Amino acid sequence: MLELGAAMELIRNVLSLSSDFAITVVEQAGAGRLAVLVVILAGLSEALGESVVLFVNRVKPKHFLRSLFISAFIFAFTYMFLAASILVVARLFFTPSAQFAPILAVVALAQAPRLFGFLVFLPYFGLPISVLLWIWSLLATTVGVAELLDLGAWQAAAVVALGSVLLLTLQRTIGRPLLALARIARRRAAGVDLVTDRRELLALIDSGPDRGLRPGSPERRRRPRL
Repeated sequence: MLELGAAMELIRNVLSLSSDFAITVVEQAGAGRLAVLVVILAGLSEALGESVVLFVNRVKPKHFLRSLFISAFIFAFTYMFLAASILVVARLFFTPSAQFAPILAVVALAQAPRLFGFLVFLPYFGLPISVLLWIWSLLATTVGVAELLDLGAWQAAAVVALGSVLLLTLQRTIGRPLLALARIARRRAAGVDLVTDRRELLALIDSGPDRGLRPGSPERRRRPRL
């Protein structure tokens, strides 16, 4: 693993969209392990940001922690498949000699903006922040792929875009069993059947209000008559 100072510098290069990070992560010893750590922590951060669903579903503490880690590893595996999709597109159209390991390291480290995924829990700002982090990491991936494979900006953007489309296509076809396994893993980790639909979540919240908040409750403070 890199020293703390070198690791922070490499992550800063990703966040600032500096193309130097792509060559560094491939050539510097220990940078690949840092990339793996970054993508797992990014997944954990995003899972933490979305953990309000676990709270609403009244998941027990030990199941709560297990759910976070399961979500983090599913996140990491998703970006491993994205790297594989980018490799396929790059080899078909631009760089026949492209290798999987360097692309995987670059794609993983490019998820550094998602380390701020825990901010998604903020009311009103959660969705815009989520979209911003997604675009930020997508730009970092494009910059890294362009530098790594010596492509132009538009060529790299096409590779990443087509790789993403290929991944989505596979998820909706032959990847359906894997998605089903991921849902089963999340449900078993939570220990309950998770409610994720917005209307059902609101109903779940309203199903058990505090007694003092119920209309007509004896504990409700009466307004004095004039």
